[in-house]
Amino acid sequence: MRVLHTADNHIGETDYQRIDYQTGLNARGVDFLNSFKNIADIAIKEKVDVLLIAGDFFTKVNPHPRYTLEVIRKLKQVSKRGITTLIVGGNHETPKIATTLNPLVMLGEIDGVLVVLEPTTVHLNGYDFVCVPAPQNFDEIRNLFEPLLVKAMQNSKSNRRILVTHIPLGQAVTSSEVAFETFIGDYVDVNQIPSKFDYVALGHIHKLQKIPHDTMAIYYPGSSERYEFGEERDDKYALIVEFDEDVKVSPIKLLTRKMVTLVDADCSKLSAIEITKLVVDKITQQKDALADCLVRIKLENIDIDENRLIDWKRIKAALEEAKVFEYKLQPRTVVTLPESKTLSGDYILPPSKEVELYIKDKEQYKGKITLLNKLANEIIVEAREMMPSET
Repeated sequence: MRVLHTADNHIGETDYQRIDYQTGLNARGVDFLNSFKNIADIAIKEKVDVLLIAGDFFTKVNPHPRYTLEVIRKLKQVSKRGITTLIVGGNHETPKIATTLNPLVMLGEIDGVLVVLEPTTVHLNGYDFVCVPAPQNFDEIRNLFEPLLVKAMQNSKSNRRILVTHIPLGQAVTSSEVAFETFIGDYVDVNQIPSKFDYVALGHIHKLQKIPHDTMAIYYPGSSERYEFGEERDDKYALIVEFDEDVKVSPIKLLTRKMVTLVDADCSKLSAIEITKLVVDKITQQKDALADCLVRIKLENIDIDENRLIDWKRIKAALEEAKVFEYKLQPRTVVTLPESKTLSGDYILPPSKEVELYIKDKEQYKGKITLLNKLANEIIVEAREMMPSET
């Protein structure tokens, strides 16, 4: 049996403002959709038996209908090739309110597509796919996982088993999923997974990795698109898993949008004219390599008076001339106070104020400002309490 394992496709993600004028959708959202379409094409080309999606297929419970339509059309193509698609629910598409419909339910109406939203075992090609989807109260996953797994295995009849679940493992290297949500629970320990499976197909962590284990092959395929600039050097993959006498796992590199941090500079001794020149020169030097890329300009420690004089219009014009896909300007200012007996030199705004200004500047955080400021302040207080006393 051949399986194509993917997860964390996050269809419907809209982190940027650019619009795709052919569809009317958020252009970055189209990237996430196209990444899944690429995976479906790989499933067809590789003639796999099962397309396995381990959670967070959608990024929210109410994706735009156009995304749902495009997904239905693609999954029908997969089904017509005799490939079964098995989708296990993740925490992002799982509603917090019982009366809200999980968007995966509609996909389950397609012939050849199986959607699992409650713990159970699905029998396919002589294997038991033991499925543990993300529960509604995902922050309690460490305590809930084992009883949910017991429930899922109640109708398992074969010794040839594959575990499919959407969980954060404490042994995993975290990635952009941390920026995606405010998970405040404890991570599941790999020792909570019994050694009863030929393969463990995981979702939730956005970085490709094999979790060390003595007897089982345990894998996260990672997300199918980059989400933040911390991933700009990370390639993205889907996994071909072949089951014979042994389990063979082969990563397949996916086509994704390139991210480039073009400038990451300490501007503490630079004037507005020098900062503008630095950025524009860098754009000009690498102009040919920036087309269709997500570009970040990171400028640290700008004097607040100089920040007002930076020629942002010229910088943006240079980026547009380079035909970048989209850009993020991340200036961070400091205030230079007059000399005094108690305080002198460069003064960075208090952390709470820096966070407040950052949140207000982000379009996608509108409507969540109060909650995000509250969470940020709680983290700041906790960090201060952890610092050693000076007395």
